[in-house]
Amino acid sequence: MFLKKLLVAISQNNKTMKISQLLSTLHPTYPKSQHAINSHVSWLSDGLVGRGHNVHLFASNESETNAELHSTTPALSTLSLSDSFIRHYLMTHITNCYEFSQKNVDVVHSHFNLLSSFVGRIASIPTVTSIHSPLSDEIKPLLEKFRNERYISFSLAQRKQLPSLNWYANIYHGVDTTLFAYNEKPEDYFLYIGRITEDKGVHLAIEAAKAAGVKLRIAGASYPAEGYWHKHIEPHINGDTVRFFGSATFDDKISLIQNAKALLFPTQVQEIFGYVMIEAMSCGTPVIGWNNGSVDEIVQHDVTGYVVDTVEGMTDAIKKIDQIDRLKVRQRAERYFSVEKMVSGYEKVYKRVLDDESFKNHKKSLKTGNTVFPSVF
Repeated sequence: MFLKKLLVAISQNNKTMKISQLLSTLHPTYPKSQHAINSHVSWLSDGLVGRGHNVHLFASNESETNAELHSTTPALSTLSLSDSFIRHYLMTHITNCYEFSQKNVDVVHSHFNLLSSFVGRIASIPTVTSIHSPLSDEIKPLLEKFRNERYISFSLAQRKQLPSLNWYANIYHGVDTTLFAYNEKPEDYFLYIGRITEDKGVHLAIEAAKAAGVKLRIAGASYPAEGYWHKHIEPHINGDTVRFFGSATFDDKISLIQNAKALLFPTQVQEIFGYVMIEAMSCGTPVIGWNNGSVDEIVQHDVTGYVVDTVEGMTDAIKKIDQIDRLKVRQRAERYFSVEKMVSGYEKVYKRVLDDESFKNHKKSLKTGNTVFPSVF
């Protein structure tokens, strides 16, 4: 009898799952998207399809995927709509997902911080929710009302933003290690890539690079209206020791990262994750990161880079960057931050959700006298 139950459990745990991936239609979803959430969901969806699962992607019309695409609008960012109307379109998109999923899918994976909770809570299908953005004080009281739902964190540091949420699992992001290929011999420059804003600490990267006497390359979107660019960044750009490339394309970003001696990540905020750090590590490029948020989870100090607290610390780390073995950086990225590792993590989470639901249904059946065995014994 025990053996029979065990075989049933193994069979059900290895079965094909039907999964809906639900995310905003603000931008298209495809593997080389410059929007991290969209490339993330693209890689996750395609990875699950590759493992034989039946995946339904709810995204904008222009999205590219191996999953079955469900959409009713083009990318909302391309339309002239007010913020309130964008919200209406998003809620329609969410309800379309749940209407379909309740009849055709085992589990919904939502990539909305909050909006899907209004529908998911009353839907007759389990949901897991990944929170991709920092939680503002404005949104926290609303999330508290849904705190018993299942939430996925991308780092243990992220959970500190709202410890009361039911953090169901922690799964680090994964990067396509074939796209972000290993480069053993970098060029003679250091790199900052990301938003050019004060909270990202770009001025600190400039200060440290100058103090260390090294070349710095900067790439990313600037926001002149903030005043930060004109005051703290532009005066230092000279086309030689400090060069600015603007917003790099996806392919240009890879090249810049591959050829850098190290990525400088002087964030001044409590980072949820920091995708660019694992993109760099996949290329073998070490990371010198400020000790905020998830940085000390992602960067193994003295192995894949350095975790610092001051400009002086970053300057010293720049000077000793050649002590880092780029191959070991790459190997750790393959071990912990590959798409395959990430997809495997989510696959286990979905199975756990279905086991939970099966056990819940089993307990209900005991009350009614209808015996239904759970999927794990």
